[in-house]
Amino acid sequence: MKRGAVALALGLVGVALPAAAQSTPVPGLYYGDWYEEKNRDEDAKPRELTLINYFFTRLSMTNEVGDPAGLRGVALGPIGSPTGSAVSVEPGRSAYFIEQRWIPVIEYSPFFVDGLASFRAQFEVDFLWGRSANTIGQNEGGGFNADQVNIQTKNVNVAIYPTRAPAQLTLLVGTQPVYDTYFDPTRTPLSDIIRTGYKLAFLGSDATGLSVFSSYKGHARLSLMPLGSAQADRAARNDPRLKYIWLAMADYAYPVRPNTNVGVSAWYLRDSTKGDAYAFEGLVKSGPSSVGLPGFVGTARFPIERPTGDVFWLGAHFNHNIDFRLGRFGASGFVMYNGGQYRSDTPDTSVLDTLDISGLSANLELMYQWGRGPADLVTLEGMFTTGDDNLADERYTSAFTLNQYGLPGAVWFNHKMLILFPFTGTVNNYTGAVTDISNQGYGLRAGIASAAWDVIPNKLNLKVATGIATSGATPEPWTGSEVRRGRYVGTEVNAELRYHLRYLMTAGVHAGYLFRGSFYDGSPTVRSDPFAVFTTFTWYAF
Repeated sequence: MKRGAVALALGLVGVALPAAAQSTPVPGLYYGDWYEEKNRDEDAKPRELTLINYFFTRLSMTNEVGDPAGLRGVALGPIGSPTGSAVSVEPGRSAYFIEQRWIPVIEYSPFFVDGLASFRAQFEVDFLWGRSANTIGQNEGGGFNADQVNIQTKNVNVAIYPTRAPAQLTLLVGTQPVYDTYFDPTRTPLSDIIRTGYKLAFLGSDATGLSVFSSYKGHARLSLMPLGSAQADRAARNDPRLKYIWLAMADYAYPVRPNTNVGVSAWYLRDSTKGDAYAFEGLVKSGPSSVGLPGFVGTARFPIERPTGDVFWLGAHFNHNIDFRLGRFGASGFVMYNGGQYRSDTPDTSVLDTLDISGLSANLELMYQWGRGPADLVTLEGMFTTGDDNLADERYTSAFTLNQYGLPGAVWFNHKMLILFPFTGTVNNYTGAVTDISNQGYGLRAGIASAAWDVIPNKLNLKVATGIATSGATPEPWTGSEVRRGRYVGTEVNAELRYHLRYLMTAGVHAGYLFRGSFYDGSPTVRSDPFAVFTTFTWYAF
């Protein structure tokens, strides 16, 4: 029971992002086993209803200044982008703000279902301190009086266990976390999810649909999700039917030896919405024809109108000893190919009639536990994606992630950076030099090294890290500039200090500085090196 509770609390780290983890099945699922156990007279009866609270707050002081008005309190996007939140770095200009998040997780598994099912509901309340009051809307409500209607639905689902053994077979029905790994997110700590599969670099968010997870002779996942819909032909053809964006996913991983897994994946996306579906309802459309979305998520922008099309992903991945149960060395990595084609429904007016997609991505992380515990750790990680030196032609040759459809839809979580890649401990602000592994379509070559030390075991931890990134292709000059840009994005150095006040209650101080590179030559809005200092407080209560 205690192990299950700890795994659940660790999994809730994901609620610091739009990709939010859920809880493990409630103790009611194990009522039969508990009842049959001998010599357990003093144990409390497993609860049928469980409430878990996650509270997080962050103070930011930085010269990365974004505009939170466009998305109603939220600032997203790559530094220097002229669109989206238009994050700038100007001499003598800095900002400070405080974010807050509360997520309750409700789980119900009555004893009379005899371990067959569990119901879960997860909600979210986010806001900046001092912003908005006495109104209705998400990501707001920190102003005087508060009195804000701000409850966001994250997950509402039912987990069905046909064999009454969740580790063997789980059917997850409804709104649920959807990640690019093979693990069941309702039973797996996020610390495992971010280091297995594709590490949320291609997909990390919530969606509604059906997923099947099995751990019989390996780990398997099948998912079918409608990511969006639109009445794409209502105006032109008087056809009111909904057209959908469908995502089908199949993953399998096999334990080739204890604590070592090798897996393969095949995913397929079909988009029939002709660019009329929304990533932010009524404000930001989704898909490759979206004008507004790339500025918020850091993907490439394509000059194609009303596209329909198909995208597929074929990948392989591995992980070895990532929890250090079998020694001091651990490793993980992946390789992913994405391909497909979009076709314009209005080729007479569209710049591109078709858009062909072909990109390759790869990742490798090496870890060594040098000290007494798992927090005494050194790591070395590399990320590679192919680049495209002409985003206006009919062939796109870089990574294609679900950031093309979500706001965001992919959040590489494991990078240990604060500015070069966005600090993942966040609520309403998710900005950095590179916010999608495609790096706005120009590709990415990144190397990251970190070292951590438990100064006081299980109490005080210090981590230092550095990272460097370049693009794979030479970027086009910034809008309105004729200065030739280089490929060097920048180098970051950072340090983080975390103190565990009580069990699952942590305070942290995080500081980073980015030495910007020639990638920003000629930029009218990035004229200084970015820096940031954060303080965080996190508490899981259950």
